[in-house]
Amino acid sequence: MHAHPLRGGRQAAQLGGLVEEITKRRLLSLCCCDLYNLTLQRRKYMSYHDTIILGAGPAGLQMGYFMEQAGRDYKILNASATVGSFFQHFPRHGTLISFNKRYNWFTEPDFNLRYDWNSLITHDSSHLFTNYSEDIFPRNTDLVRYLSDFANKFSLKIQHNTKIKLISRQTDDQRHFVLTDTMGNEYRCARLLLATGALKPSIPDIEGIELAEGYENHDITPERYKNKRVIVLGGGNSAFEIANHLAGHAAIIFIMIGNRLIKHAWNTHFVGDLRSVNDTVLDMFQLKALHAVTGSTMTKLERQDDGSLRVDYEEEAPHWHTPGTVSGWFEVDHVIRATGFKYVDPELFAPETSPAVDAKEKYPVLSPIWETSVPDMYVIGTAMAARDRKAASGFIHGFRYNVRTLFHYLETRHHNIPLPTDKFALQTADDLRNVSTHLINRFSTTSALYQLFGVLCDVLVLEEGRAELFYELPVEYVLTQSEFANKKIIIFTLEFGHHHYSHPNAVDFVRRNDPERPGCVSFLHPVFRYYDNGAFIKGRNVRSASVLRWDQPAEIFEMDEVNNKPRNVLSNFINEITQVATETLSEQHFYNTEERGGFKPWPANDPRARNHCMPQCQLSVKDVQVTAIDFSPVCKHSMTATCASAPASQQMQDKCATSNCQCDAPNKRAGLVDWWMQSQSK
Repeated sequence: MHAHPLRGGRQAAQLGGLVEEITKRRLLSLCCCDLYNLTLQRRKYMSYHDTIILGAGPAGLQMGYFMEQAGRDYKILNASATVGSFFQHFPRHGTLISFNKRYNWFTEPDFNLRYDWNSLITHDSSHLFTNYSEDIFPRNTDLVRYLSDFANKFSLKIQHNTKIKLISRQTDDQRHFVLTDTMGNEYRCARLLLATGALKPSIPDIEGIELAEGYENHDITPERYKNKRVIVLGGGNSAFEIANHLAGHAAIIFIMIGNRLIKHAWNTHFVGDLRSVNDTVLDMFQLKALHAVTGSTMTKLERQDDGSLRVDYEEEAPHWHTPGTVSGWFEVDHVIRATGFKYVDPELFAPETSPAVDAKEKYPVLSPIWETSVPDMYVIGTAMAARDRKAASGFIHGFRYNVRTLFHYLETRHHNIPLPTDKFALQTADDLRNVSTHLINRFSTTSALYQLFGVLCDVLVLEEGRAELFYELPVEYVLTQSEFANKKIIIFTLEFGHHHYSHPNAVDFVRRNDPERPGCVSFLHPVFRYYDNGAFIKGRNVRSASVLRWDQPAEIFEMDEVNNKPRNVLSNFINEITQVATETLSEQHFYNTEERGGFKPWPANDPRARNHCMPQCQLSVKDVQVTAIDFSPVCKHSMTATCASAPASQQMQDKCATSNCQCDAPNKRAGLVDWWMQSQSK
């Protein structure tokens, strides 16, 4: 039996329509699923956090710790597979130049951080590097292990293997930063903290410099340089590290430092200058062991037919009877450059997010609170040295405190969390004693002011009958902020005083300072300055101390000097401003007793007082002993001198004027500070 043609066609048509409808629905469902899955995929790779920290080195981990403890929304993006990857490769020969001094007599955790240059800060001092190595100069591998354990112990939010290729910014009202990685994934944030450290080597503009090997990748096998002639280009720790490593194998090593003088860390107190642990070649140079340091400047490098390298050079001779320039050339087997690193990579930034850099394009230009010229983009870590070339901001034992200060600033600015303070009544003599004792104990144990001398300060804000003490703020920040500048404040710092002396050699300062000229304190000591509505009124300081403490537990190390004098000096200074006590406390310097010892003056014209060759302080008894804080540019010469204002002695002024020294132009920094101050007032 055959189906009815019309009925069968109608059924077929209905069936075909049904199949078509089902197919359409299935296709639509599949498309929706694919679109949904694609949306999920995009969401997976487009994340937002209030703060992104770029880099998982010591600074990134330190900021991550504070944000983790505070419960903030943050993420650390790390280019490599492990934290602290820089230290897996550097220093090239494995030995850090950061102290790991484990035994210091006193027990306070903060005091002991003064001599532990590798630990990060925690609230309970529960994770210290001193448990990872007993060496005074530890190995880089120990630091990597410590940092890895730190990140794990405190459950820091780190995303590894995320290399950012571009930093841009949204153009909408939110103005979020957009970080794009090499896989095309995007990460957005309101605040960006750059903890990227050294990004690339700083290569001098010399013809043929590509023929030189770099500190970052040269072969460190000593046998390769056996009986070879080696040039090391540079004058810092990296250059001398290389020379020390090769000193026993190379025939001749010349360290070419160019038209500059060697700066020793023990003389400048800047830990980035040449450290004695690296200066073996200087010993060999002065003791006639063939290796040498030369002040010539390489001008050209050329490969010879026999494989050797021809080095063309110039050397300035401003000190000759007939000043001029010497030029010539010689042949060597190896040239290794060790000319530092750059801490900004312009290729990482879109034009609208590219931060201003210094004249050498080495560091970003930073505000007093380490903000770049791009609002809400900050720098943490080694590059904080852009604002500090005298203390320790470029090293763990310095920037760990800067990072903590920046964290507190961000907490105040974005979460209304007040800055850390202590409040005191200041109405009676007992109140005055309480404040002074607290401050003396603070100076005696603080590691932040100790390591960042003259950079960070404590600030005592004075009001009628009370005082409030703010901790660890950048000095220049305090002096540019209305919350401090429009009040009566005392700024407390720890400082060196070698600039008051004409003698340039710091190791000659082995005698005590003159108590009749308090300003003539060469070594680290507390300084306090009183400002009223932004104007400097007066200042005082106290002596240095054998163990750099001025509290009661340190008395056993200063038997002949009156232990209470530093506190009494501080009490009298505060009382001169507040007038809360009627008594002026004794400032007797020596006990002058048989049991405790003391001071006995020499007769007039005693020959021992003549031709003693001791450093001479330029201050007289009648001079102002403490002056206002000066942010003038510093003359880059072996002797510290200020170009903008007269140095402490005419001798130093003459040297500054005639030594080819270059002064840092303040224009960029001043412009940024002006912009930053305006932005803070909005």
